Amino acid sequence: MNQPRRKQPKTAGNQLIQLADPIIGVKIQHLMFAIGVLEMVVALFCILSRRHLLTTLLVAWLATGFSAYRIGLWWINWKRPCDCLGNLMDVLHVSPQTADNVMKVVLAFLLIGSYASLFWFWKKGRKIVVTLST
Repeated sequence: MNQPRRKQPKTAGNQLIQLADPIIGVKIQHLMFAIGVLEMVVALFCILSRRHLLTTLLVAWLATGFSAYRIGLWWINWKRPCDCLGNLMDVLHVSPQTADNVMKVVLAFLLIGSYASLFWFWKKGRKIVVTLST
């Protein structure tokens, strides 16, 4: 007997996540999962830790990595908007280009804000020493 096939939504995102990432070379699906886990770990650490210098360093590190990735996309002349928000923008009826521009602004805020904070720590005479003990 033939069983009915479940219909999957016809979105470009379903096909896109099966492609290899142009910079890293792994499936976008796997890359998004790994980056999502990394973001959650950093976010939880920032929320739960009282070590402001270390949390600022983590945000600066993450924002620098995202910036390097974005520069890599620009370098290879990648024209697609980033699908880093998944299908959320489809639900909110926001165009992919608008979502991409908003994420660029958020990235600039994180990058500038974290490096400005690190500069403030340095200016205040704090030593930038990261230890694993609390």
